Amino acid sequence: MLVPVSWIKCAVIVALAASVLGLFQLWQPARQVELHTRNLLRRASARDWAAVEQMMSPGYRDGWGHDRAGAIGEARLLFSHFFALHLTATGPWQFTGEGRTWSASGPLGVFGSGSPVAHAVMDEVRAAGGRFEFRWEKSGSWPWAWLLTEVRHEELAARHRR
Repeated sequence: MLVPVSWIKCAVIVALAASVLGLFQLWQPARQVELHTRNLLRRASARDWAAVEQMMSPGYRDGWGHDRAGAIGEARLLFSHFFALHLTATGPWQFTGEGRTWSASGPLGVFGSGSPVAHAVMDEVRAAGGRFEFRWEKSGSWPWAWLLTEVRHEELAARHRR
């Protein structure tokens, strides 16, 4: 049985339209910020600090007074006490913003095993509760060009200001 050419053309047009709609949805700022935040947590859990640093803006600042190099250095130091490390969302997250600046905020858990310092880090994050906020800024014309500009957690920052 031969398939009519008009059917093939129709199938190609439908597939192309579905692909365009899928890319349009994928490239929305809220979706990109969600994906970038997940990727950041995955890379930090793997302690891939070079990859984490690439995701950060050169002008990065956080609630603890760190710049980009300071934040990476502090993370290397704290998370070196973990034998196993997993950073993950522990509840629903919100993605808000407009234009070129968006944020992801939600509860974050630090899980793993390691030295007493590792357990102290996990206990401190658990005791602080609240929401972490990751602020992202669009850094170029490509839909996926986003850089982390700030991380905040009011309770933890108040406890551990430098």
